[in-house]
Amino acid sequence: MRRMFHALLVGAVAVGISGVFQPVASADAAPSLEVKDVTASADDGNVPANTLDDDLSTRWSAQGDGAWIRYDLGSEQTIGSASVAWHQGDTRKNTFDIQLSDDGTSWTTVLDHRTSSGTTRQQQNYDFADTTARYLRIVGHGNTTNDWTSITETDIHAADGDGDNGGGGDDDGEQSPVRTVRVADSDELEAAFEDARAGDRIVLADGTYAAGRMTGKNGTVAEPITVVAESRGQAVIDDGQLEVADSSYVTFEGLKFTNGDTLKITGSNHVRLTRNHVRLTEESSLKWVLIQGAGSHHNRIDHNLFEDKHQRGNFITVDGSETEQSQHDRIDHNHFRDIGPRAENEMEAVRVGESALSRSSGFTVVESNLFENCDGDPEIVSVKSNDNVVRYNTIRASQGVVAQRHGNRGEFYGNFFLGEGKEGTGGIRIYGQDHKVYNNYFEGLTGTGYDAALQIDGGDVDTSGALSAHWRVYRATVVNNTFVNNVSNIEIGANYQLAPVDSVIADNIVTGDRGKLINEVKDPENMTYAGNIAWPTGSATTGVSAPSDSVRVIDPRLASDGSLYRIGADSPAVRDNGSGGQAFVTDDMDGQSRTDGVDAGADERSSATVTRAPFTATDVGPGAE
Repeated sequence: MRRMFHALLVGAVAVGISGVFQPVASADAAPSLEVKDVTASADDGNVPANTLDDDLSTRWSAQGDGAWIRYDLGSEQTIGSASVAWHQGDTRKNTFDIQLSDDGTSWTTVLDHRTSSGTTRQQQNYDFADTTARYLRIVGHGNTTNDWTSITETDIHAADGDGDNGGGGDDDGEQSPVRTVRVADSDELEAAFEDARAGDRIVLADGTYAAGRMTGKNGTVAEPITVVAESRGQAVIDDGQLEVADSSYVTFEGLKFTNGDTLKITGSNHVRLTRNHVRLTEESSLKWVLIQGAGSHHNRIDHNLFEDKHQRGNFITVDGSETEQSQHDRIDHNHFRDIGPRAENEMEAVRVGESALSRSSGFTVVESNLFENCDGDPEIVSVKSNDNVVRYNTIRASQGVVAQRHGNRGEFYGNFFLGEGKEGTGGIRIYGQDHKVYNNYFEGLTGTGYDAALQIDGGDVDTSGALSAHWRVYRATVVNNTFVNNVSNIEIGANYQLAPVDSVIADNIVTGDRGKLINEVKDPENMTYAGNIAWPTGSATTGVSAPSDSVRVIDPRLASDGSLYRIGADSPAVRDNGSGGQAFVTDDMDGQSRTDGVDAGADERSSATVTRAPFTATDVGPGAE
């Protein structure tokens, strides 16, 4: 492999012998390090090695949020930055993470959800604090056109004695303001909104305010507009309505919202609500946060506390235009709690999409949130469009399920569903085509039917029909999940007349003391079982007749570690006993790599560092790290 230490041309484009334009690194970049090997989560025939061939006309490409490419330096070295050239980088902005690792298993994110400039096909340098590591991984989150990640060239640079210099990306860190605007009352806040410009840091003194509308205000990656409480939680919006319209790169941080109107993000991009406390005053149905409008994309709602909602309407609603859902939005590290009592509909904690938009793609990611006592709707998180991801969330003592209600190609993985014995608690329910459900942990859930731990449901329409109907399941892939002590575990076709088709249930661990562990309420068409372990105790039965290598009736020897049930060293789930047929299952519920064969269930037997676990209140919300 190439990438020996070498000086790169600066300020001009080098032309190779073949006449192909060569990449140029930033003037801030240190010499390049030699890459010994490069691998990726997937590719479409455009292979990872293409990013190391000094040719901007070749590329690596992979589809889906979380697609990654990994560079191995062969030994630990001090890395200071990476230069990346993006396919069609002059017309698309790519969102991505850069992660470093000593062992290729445990990763540290050094740049989180950065955004490329969208103005050049040449390399852009992304700087971070000098760090010793052997591996560098770029994790893609799609671009402003689709959910593909495509890289034409990458250079990894040695130590440069510098920290993060902005590098043309979207950073979570605080930016140095161009000017600081201090406000102490509602009139001053309105004036600051009207005069807002890139780089402004609008600081609200402790007190109460009426919010208004910010329209046509645009920050930049390097110079966002930030509206922040001087003391977190002490600047209170108790009147008016906050709406950010036709704007970009605007952040609202550390505020408390107690007013009685919806917080709206309309036709905007890169708007962020972070570390706020949202507890609106409501007398009737009210949506608390609404993302809507044509041209909406890449907005983020993170590290907020949403609590005490008792009227219809959702905590967060992601809509869009009349024809297309807002795209590439991210909802993460929020604490949602105490929504209810149960309504028949329209009281989800989070709704992504709607029936009328269910043929469009959202590329929304709902990740790393904590849901507690979210009892307002049969669907705690309701997904109603294509190509969305729900991952790494913890759902505790909440009545209802995470549902793919409409749309195709949804992914649900790495979630912890903990019923804690509460009545009506469930897991995941799906309709539609080509969904992936893996690495989820389900324990102590009491629901059945619509609220089963996993409901691969029947449909009332097939491949055409009303958008509000329940679409038949095709090609669901349900693998490497663990079910422990639930009233009902895997149910198939409990509702409606059209049974699932061409689906796979593989490498799951299912234990329980009642009912059928795998309950084919309707006979599925062409269902594949492989590598599952079922262990019925008490009055339970396996529920299906399948070859012994498809559903093994054997004790998986799960043991509690005080928080979760895991496989022990002597478990029959360990090492090569799963079918191992799903390339996308690269780690487990703990974030540990699956190596030496894929173990059955959500847990891989490993001594590597655990990087994910069920959340508690200290892990999310305004005060979390």
